[in-house]
Amino acid sequence: METYFAAAYWGPRRETVENCAVRAVTFLTALGQISEFFKEWRLQGRSRAEALRKRAIDEQSVDTLVSLFAKGRNKKDIGGGVIDELGYRASMWNGGDDRTASSLTMGCGMYSTIVGLSNAVVLQLPQQFDVQSEDGLRNVMSAFALAWEPDWAIVSSQSVRNRQVEQLPFLDRALYLDSKVTPPDDLKGSTLGEVLGHGMLFVQPFAAG
Repeated sequence: METYFAAAYWGPRRETVENCAVRAVTFLTALGQISEFFKEWRLQGRSRAEALRKRAIDEQSVDTLVSLFAKGRNKKDIGGGVIDELGYRASMWNGGDDRTASSLTMGCGMYSTIVGLSNAVVLQLPQQFDVQSEDGLRNVMSAFALAWEPDWAIVSSQSVRNRQVEQLPFLDRALYLDSKVTPPDDLKGSTLGEVLGHGMLFVQPFAAG
């Protein structure tokens, strides 16, 4: 069965852990208003049963998100010192079953200029999330764009993403582009874009039948 995800990406941007936490709270609040699937989050465990025994995260608490991000910092193999330029990272999931499960990984505050590295927030969408709903896609992209201010963000199937390794960014179900990012060739001159935050949003119309 096809799987879908939503994600946002941006280049080097040095930010404090507190600022990343504020962005995360804004993002999680917006997600919770979109769907019941995104209203409650837990720390991941070695098994679903173990994870469900963990208390739900207080996604409205900046202090809670600061703690999660701080614990997710990358450390050196020798000496254990923090690699400051790689920023902060936090992961969680919603406790759902095979049809409703969603996981979320947030990476923020990375300012390394090494090619191939980027800040990224990736949301695995539940199987029951309606990726054919244009309103739903707009709401998800709005949550990403306004909270994280990325260079670009997408909603895509995993299979399409796997075919687009050399062609980023791209449009599958939805695409957000910051105003400073050059649109891919198949979008240039398109009138389908709509203003969102500091950029433009493109949503692929669903063709019924």
